Amino acid sequence: MKRDVYLSLIKELTIEIKADKYSLILLMQRGFIYLQNKNYQQAIDDFNTVIKRNGQIDTRIYSYTGDKTYFLQKHNLYKTCLFRSLAFALSGDMRKSYKDCKYLLESNSEPKYTYFIFFAWAVLKDETEKAIKCYSDLRDSSKELMVFEEDLFNLLPIKNNQILNQSIKLLDFSLGITRKNRN
Repeated sequence: MKRDVYLSLIKELTIEIKADKYSLILLMQRGFIYLQNKNYQQAIDDFNTVIKRNGQIDTRIYSYTGDKTYFLQKHNLYKTCLFRSLAFALSGDMRKSYKDCKYLLESNSEPKYTYFIFFAWAVLKDETEKAIKCYSDLRDSSKELMVFEEDLFNLLPIKNNQILNQSIKLLDFSLGITRKNRN
């Protein structure tokens, strides 16, 4: 993402967040933009806020008035945990990344989220065979790409590993998956 586009998006989201401080989706989106641009600590801070606020709001307050609640839908909460886990891993804090992954494993989140984290860990540890196995497991659990998968893939040093890169291309080809940003 070009720097001026990145800064503009961050500025716009920050203004919107200040106008609606309870918008967890906006915080999640801003955190994802930080993550895409490798600003891991800022991404983690936004994801932490989303998770913390999501846990503090009592839905009983809103159940009789018809007002909106500010709880994230579970799939958005799970995505936030996936993004935060990846941000922790990319910043070198594997212990915290593991905690988020453990939460996802114990919840009823989609298995593809944990498979992606396992894949990312193997890539970051330069464990090519394990990464290929994890990617295969990911594709077995979900043959379709996650909406945000391309952006997450670009954060990982996959292009530097020819064997892994070619294996992913072959797996994708066998499933009819076409990636925009792949060599």
